[in-house]
Amino acid sequence: MAERLFEPGSEALRFLPEGPRVLRNSGLAGHWLGWVAIQHSAEERVGSLNLFNLSSGENRSFELPGRPGFFAETGTEGVVIVGMERRLVTFDWRSGEVRETGVVVSEDERVIINDGLAVEGGVLFGTKHLGFSEAIAAVYFYDWASGRVHTVLEGQVCSNGKFLRRDAAGATLIDIDSMPKTITRYRLDLGLERVLERSLVVAPENLPGFPDGLRPSPDGESVIVAFYNPEAVSDGVARMYRLADGAVECEWVLPGSPRVTCPELVEMDGRVKIVFTTAVEGMPGEIRAMASGAGSMYIADTPF
Repeated sequence: MAERLFEPGSEALRFLPEGPRVLRNSGLAGHWLGWVAIQHSAEERVGSLNLFNLSSGENRSFELPGRPGFFAETGTEGVVIVGMERRLVTFDWRSGEVRETGVVVSEDERVIINDGLAVEGGVLFGTKHLGFSEAIAAVYFYDWASGRVHTVLEGQVCSNGKFLRRDAAGATLIDIDSMPKTITRYRLDLGLERVLERSLVVAPENLPGFPDGLRPSPDGESVIVAFYNPEAVSDGVARMYRLADGAVECEWVLPGSPRVTCPELVEMDGRVKIVFTTAVEGMPGEIRAMASGAGSMYIADTPF
């Protein structure tokens, strides 16, 4: 059972929180978690990068000139790379400076960048169809050294949580496409350019909602998946699935917030905890009335 960790003071920050990441190169004292508010309302086309102090509860918010789907730290203290709209930019939260990288993945205004993460050699990220109905989104790899980007997977609707594990022969990618409710295992070549094999981790009909963000377990043998449930329910759910057979190894319940967007593992007081972001995003009044924690950040114990 999870409990509320942080309740944003504004509806803007409750609307669509995503992508929490433990900060490792911030230069800030204490334990900080970065997260993005993808957009601040249904009408607005801007969002923010947020820095949350796990010890004090302080949250710093930096509005961005677009909708950020994800952020990843760089080797420069305080500078992050952000997938914003259909391009990659860098953002220095100390100075507020946004710089273009020159990488634009699409001119199609029906898609924007969604979930992503830093991996060996670059950044792996996806896009989503804003109407959540057309398979025109994709997964991309940005090579940090060359500055080039190439397509890894095509034909997605809403590319979401990812986990990449490389080995001597290639790589295994666990990738979520939220609208068809798929959590898929892809076997890729070394260059992340060809799909060699694919299989489902869990059958879509066995999932409790739309899979959203994910994080691997510490040993990499399982994935923790947050579920976005648009139905008229009060509580949210996240589950840990064993990759070998799709078995459910653990389940977390988030009382008062059914639209769970993403997990992150954190170390606090010598223990491994799990933090979840949740969203309001267009929640009707009758659901909001029963979901008092919607848009809050939650924390829970783990078996690790």
